[in-house]
Amino acid sequence: MPSKNFSCVLGIDVGGTNTDAVILQNSRVLAWHKNPTTADFYGGMFTAIRAIIEKASVAPEQITSVRIGTTQFVNAVLEQDGSKLDKVAVIRLCGPYTKGSPPFVDFPFKLRGLVEGHFGYVDGGFQVHGEQISELSVDQLKEQASIIRAKGIKSIVVVGVYSPSNPSQELSARSILATELGSSYDVSCSHTVGRLGFLERENASILNASLRRFARRVITGLRSAIRHLGKCRLYITLNDGTLSEASTAADYPVRCFSSGPTNSARGAALLAELDGTLGDIGGDGSEVLVVDVGGTTTDICALLESGFPRQSAAFVKIAGVRTNFTIPDVHSIGLGGGSIVRTYANEQVSVGPDSVGANLTTQAISFGGHTLTATDLVASDRSILDHFTPDVKSAALSKVKETVEAAIDLVKTKKGDATVLLVGGGSIIIGDSIEGVGRIFRPKFFEVANAVGAAIGKISGEVDTIAIPDGQGLEPLIENAKLLAKERCIAAGGNESTLQVVEIEVVPISYVTTRATRIIVRTVGDLTDEHRDMTDETVEVEEDMDICEPPPDFADNSQKLIGDITLEPIQQVDLETYRPKIENDIWFLSELDLDFLVDGAGVLGVGSCGEPYPSYLACLQVLRNGGQLKIRKQEAIPDDTTVLVAGFMGSPSVYLERVPGTEEVTTAIQAIISTTNTNKTTIAAIIPNEIGGLNAFEALLAAHRFGICVLNTDCVARAYPFVWQTVRCLNGVSVTPAAVSDGCGNCKVFKTPETPQTAETLMRSACTTFGSLAGMCINPLSGTEAKSLPPHSFSHAWKIGHTMALARMRKQNVVESVLKNTTTTPSSAVNGPSRLLFCGKIVSVERRVTGGFTRGDVLVEESVDGNGNGKKKGKRSLFVEFENENLVAVLRQENNKDKILACCPDLITFLSTTNGTPLGTSDYKYGLRVSVIALRAPPIWTSKRGLEVGGPGGFGIDVEYGDVVVGVGARKEEKGEDGGQEEGGYENPESVFDMFDMVASSEAGMGV
Repeated sequence: MPSKNFSCVLGIDVGGTNTDAVILQNSRVLAWHKNPTTADFYGGMFTAIRAIIEKASVAPEQITSVRIGTTQFVNAVLEQDGSKLDKVAVIRLCGPYTKGSPPFVDFPFKLRGLVEGHFGYVDGGFQVHGEQISELSVDQLKEQASIIRAKGIKSIVVVGVYSPSNPSQELSARSILATELGSSYDVSCSHTVGRLGFLERENASILNASLRRFARRVITGLRSAIRHLGKCRLYITLNDGTLSEASTAADYPVRCFSSGPTNSARGAALLAELDGTLGDIGGDGSEVLVVDVGGTTTDICALLESGFPRQSAAFVKIAGVRTNFTIPDVHSIGLGGGSIVRTYANEQVSVGPDSVGANLTTQAISFGGHTLTATDLVASDRSILDHFTPDVKSAALSKVKETVEAAIDLVKTKKGDATVLLVGGGSIIIGDSIEGVGRIFRPKFFEVANAVGAAIGKISGEVDTIAIPDGQGLEPLIENAKLLAKERCIAAGGNESTLQVVEIEVVPISYVTTRATRIIVRTVGDLTDEHRDMTDETVEVEEDMDICEPPPDFADNSQKLIGDITLEPIQQVDLETYRPKIENDIWFLSELDLDFLVDGAGVLGVGSCGEPYPSYLACLQVLRNGGQLKIRKQEAIPDDTTVLVAGFMGSPSVYLERVPGTEEVTTAIQAIISTTNTNKTTIAAIIPNEIGGLNAFEALLAAHRFGICVLNTDCVARAYPFVWQTVRCLNGVSVTPAAVSDGCGNCKVFKTPETPQTAETLMRSACTTFGSLAGMCINPLSGTEAKSLPPHSFSHAWKIGHTMALARMRKQNVVESVLKNTTTTPSSAVNGPSRLLFCGKIVSVERRVTGGFTRGDVLVEESVDGNGNGKKKGKRSLFVEFENENLVAVLRQENNKDKILACCPDLITFLSTTNGTPLGTSDYKYGLRVSVIALRAPPIWTSKRGLEVGGPGGFGIDVEYGDVVVGVGARKEEKGEDGGQEEGGYENPESVFDMFDMVASSEAGMGV
């Protein structure tokens, strides 16, 4: 029997099927218990707590804290349960900005109907360098309060531009709204929910605000379930494996959305360590996966050396809503111990995805019920075999095996066999042999790994801010951020003596004169073991809410739920037969076409040009409001018409926070029309300066606002950091006249035909003054010149995105599909002008601002296959330099000379290994698994003049393009007489108009 003087912690995981509990003293498991989750889930918790205290022979007062992981909050969103979600009013503090991309636009239809209540725009917000966009308008806030009161909306969220760096306006707005509306209204601020990234933070804040009433009911119920334990502290586990006090979790339920998989992974790692097997796991270089099989679902994630699961990439969708908080990269399937087994007349067998869930012990045949489940297949009781034949058993277990093998194959990022830690009560249905898995470990107490993970949670503190260095440089600012993060961790209950800084990210902001830098610091520490009287902490619950009796359907959907926290498949359209809508020379874009363009423009953006998401939403809003976005066939533009060149210039990171309004580009265009005395009736189209990233979408928006088309071309055929790095400037055309505008009434026009470099300098200076982001319009061109520009740029982006969507639908490798479908000669496949350069994990990123641009480098360490073959070759890594865009990729290998695999002007792009999503240089961070590809540039860029402007020499890199030895760059035998590359290995991208052979309107637009 344990000593009566020791203290311990109680870890609980409330799943859709079972409630698991474990008591730990330090890291030693004293006892564990598992029982079915009840419909109200509090009753199941209470039963588990009483049982495990008896098993462990501990007194209630010896339990210092209870740490609970629950899926109740994320399930409410995934189930789209109107009884648990409130309508939300969103108040943006933004001045003239963000209005092109309203709240709720990208929410799934049903969820949007449940949570959208109201949105309004109020003067306020900050620029990247700390100045106000405009003062906070008290009168406008009071007007919004009146509207909210009239609509009867109780939940409000305030979202201010750059509020994570300076929350003062959000706090003031919250105070004003609270005063106007009264205590019965719940007003929250976005800076307490998410990081920089305006729309993603807003989305997370909306979900959070919608859940707060329900979350308080859940937390109050949890308190009731543990009240008999006396003076102990209640904590809820968070997405990153740390803990939050219950009262805080009630205010921020989104932070708990994906805590379950994190708990399972961390619990599995600890149990393997206690079991003495951790030293063996992954020792052969194999990838380590945690496979957690519950009663309803199986969650699979990769385990890092830190004992934490691999994290998601730059953003993640939750129930179709894009957010930017960090959660584990988990793949879930509808397979568990309670999965229902069905037999069919043709001798076929199915297992799941539906499950008896928490009713396993009453409905499964093994427990006297009448439903055949996966658990029955492995039961030892021979009498059960009377209910199904050996052939059914064999076929069903084969189906289970096939399902798990397919899921594991999707999660794996390395070649060769993986190592699996198999945990969860339902894992008994998994055999000892899995294709693609070399070794399987079932650690002791595997049944309750998730509860163990909850019990070992730590406390964290985080800072995410924009800092402006003084004469002392960045180091003092980083130290201040570390100190503040530690203070926040201690305030949350962290033990000061155990604090560790686990994340420091320093990201310079491009195009700012103040050297503004984003600093992210996260600390973690052990929880202090002091007791606290639970009666001192209360959570306000509305009078009409019964904390112990949820709605009748409270648990009905949870047992059928398959968590979808991932990049969602493209719209439910038959991609195999989809045809764009084309009438004569005009291509009318659909929502699906926009989806394709997002990925395609990301690939052609080669690491920069800004994440197109805000402009994508603005385009989506145009279509949903009945508007049209049109692309004109390049060859069809009349020679004597005028084509405008418009978009944005400035910092991509600013663009993601100070989301554009509707006036920046419009004002710049109007200024150029006026300056050049252009006859408006001759303006036939608009094109982006570059096809990569956001500017492809901004051109579409500008064309819509002027009632014209975009032309199927651009000025670059990729992305470059300088405005003058275009085909036009290669041909001697001036950048000016040009105009830049901030959308607040300020516009600067440059009329003199300066050199391209001088014009760039003047424009960048004005852009910096305007907050490091400005709408831009440069020297217009004729229809004749437009026909000479890079052909079919929008079609090229569309084809890449379409290829990615098809690959995801077919469950194929996205990266391989892109390479095979972007070759210029079909027979050349990946050995032609497109090539996979490297696969691996980012192990370091260095960034600095030079001349207004983010210069830096990223190092990717090679993924080693399950047989350790990578190690036999010597350690290999890929070193990539970038200046906003990726410039040169160099292979580094032990005992060998460096090899240049690719360099500009060829296109070097990073894709997420998980789902193929294109990554920007601002997304690069330690631990991301990436595939680096290279696409061949058009011949004009590999000519002598093209290389001078857009090749390595144009960026001061001492590399000869002809020295590229492995990638897609020019081989010496391919060089033309002028020292550039001949055109033999390159074919122009195919036009969408030609791909679909001018399909008639009646046959077009299928499925949209």
